[in-house]
Amino acid sequence: MDFEHADAINQAIRLLSLRHRARAAALLAPLGLHPGQEALLLELARTGPMIQAQLSEALGCEPPSVTLMTRKLEASGHIRRKPAPSDKRASIVELTGSGKAVADQVKDLWCTLAQETVTGLPAETVTELPGILNTLTGNVDTRHPDHPHGRRHGPVAQSRRAGRMDQGKPMTGDYEPSGLGFVREYVEQIIRTGTTDGVTMKDRPMVLMTYRGAKTGKVRKTPVMRVEHESRYAAVASNGAQPTNPQWYPSLLAEPIIELQDRTVTRQYRAREVFGDEKALWWRRAVDAFPDYADYQRKIDRQIPVFVLEPVSGGTPADDGTEG
Repeated sequence: MDFEHADAINQAIRLLSLRHRARAAALLAPLGLHPGQEALLLELARTGPMIQAQLSEALGCEPPSVTLMTRKLEASGHIRRKPAPSDKRASIVELTGSGKAVADQVKDLWCTLAQETVTGLPAETVTELPGILNTLTGNVDTRHPDHPHGRRHGPVAQSRRAGRMDQGKPMTGDYEPSGLGFVREYVEQIIRTGTTDGVTMKDRPMVLMTYRGAKTGKVRKTPVMRVEHESRYAAVASNGAQPTNPQWYPSLLAEPIIELQDRTVTRQYRAREVFGDEKALWWRRAVDAFPDYADYQRKIDRQIPVFVLEPVSGGTPADDGTEG
């Protein structure tokens, strides 16, 4: 790439960043918010209460920055913090009634800002734009261990948000077993027998999800309930009715290309969190597959996230098995 082209790209990105941030600040000012705070409110509105460390991971911010934002939003009455039941040293962050109202206002403003920003672009470009921008972000994000100037060393977590993993190839890297004993036992049984058959919860079948940890870059494995419809699956982040999302939730947001084993067949899928009517449809399917999900939701304040797992185009099975 010659200098003129490189300069044009860098200047365009710089100006877009400056103008977009200025426009966002102008829209947020009447709500008493500063850029960055809206992302925290929207994350809590989308996922429900979260441990502060999980919130930092989900937002892609350093913990001190999240701490500062939570303090300011707590002072304004939009969020509250309380000790986590399992670890009194950790804080659970949740929206107040005021915070929920402000988050709804931010959603309207964000739709306006996005529409302004993409005006004049073809519809297909608008559809592809998040993936393109996420790829650009991953290319220059020095927090990632695979970046040549990154601050951390360790296993590669390829292009987090863009999900840029080699398609059709099994996921490789250091494997980190779950810290939960029953999860380790389930995974060990599946690996030992080569099938998810026989691994159940309350006599309901399970499948095995393999993904890359958002923070460590290590390969992790978690069984989830089998919720399947027309070759697509749902992964329900219930965490057994705990007040916080499971540890795999931010990992799927960070790197959505995963592997899923159903019986003897392992294939690659792209995880996509769903909302609105699409979430309601998949939630009904999930409850049909595992009725306890409905009880879990009644017991907790956070809205349980749902991911749809869609086969990767052009992906190939990781083995030669066939569903029985």
